[in-house]
Formats: sequence, C-alpha cells, structure tokens
Amino acid sequence: EPFWFSGLFFLLPLIAGNTIRGSGARRLSSSDSDSSCPLPSRFYETAINSQFHGEIGGWDRNPIASNGVGIGESSGNCLMLPGQRRFGCIVTLEFPNEGNLMLQGFESSRANVDMTLGIVGGTGCHEGKTGSYRVRANSRFNKMTYTLD
Repeated sequence: EPFWFSGLFFLLPLIAGNTIRGSGARRLSSSDSDSSCPLPSRFYETAINSQFHGEIGGWDRNPIASNGVGIGESSGNCLMLPGQRRFGCIVTLEFPNEGNLMLQGFESSRANVDMTLGIVGGTGCHEGKTGSYRVRANSRFNKMTYTLD
C-alpha cells in the first residue's frame, strides 16, 4: 500500500471537518438579542437520575430549571481523571422545541468549586452557538448551578 494512500485517509477527516463546520459560529452571551432562542444566563440541574460507581458517573434526564420553571433535561457522563480531583465530563442539555446543547470539559470532585464546560455543539436553534458555562456543585452534589460566561 503506497504511503500517500494511507495519508489521504488520515487527512480526509480534517479537510471534511473544516469544510462542514464552516464559519457560521457566533459567540453566545446572556444578552444575545438576535438569537431566536436565547439560553438562560443561569439555571440549575437537580441530580435525581444520577449514578456514580467508582470513578465513572452517569445521569439521564435530570431536570433543569431557571427561576423555578422547568426548561429541559440534562444527560451525560463523567470520568474521574487519574491523580486529579476533577472529572472529564460530556453533558447534553435538552431544551424542548428548541434543540440540544452539548457541553464538554472538567468538573471538580469538590463541592462549591467553579469549573468550566465549553459549548462544543448544538442542534436546532442552538446550532453554531459557542461559549462556556461555569458549573458548581453544592455540598451534597445533588444540585448543579450553570452560569453563562
């Protein structure tokens, strides 16, 4: 097999990824007035459907609310990093009739510590949005606060 042939398969995903992504991304903020579905600047996740076993944690359909009103659900998983006091996490926020928002980053294994999750993707009217949320767990790890940076 010629070297150039295997190299083509290595480069193809990079070329296709840059072409598909395009330049339509825009920075999300709490005052994003031209957004057809702005995200709340602060909301809470209640951990009622979460399970942690050793160094792996997962949850599905935890309710999220803003100002006491349900706005959607959160699903995801975290893996405790070796030698660290933090988790590597992937989170999907589901907003009915709007779409999903995918977050990724680190969360602390200690309570009341701010960590940052970056917006890595979105569907529906959240497609192309970028930015990050600061996330903080309460002392019982049953309520997460998300604040838009």
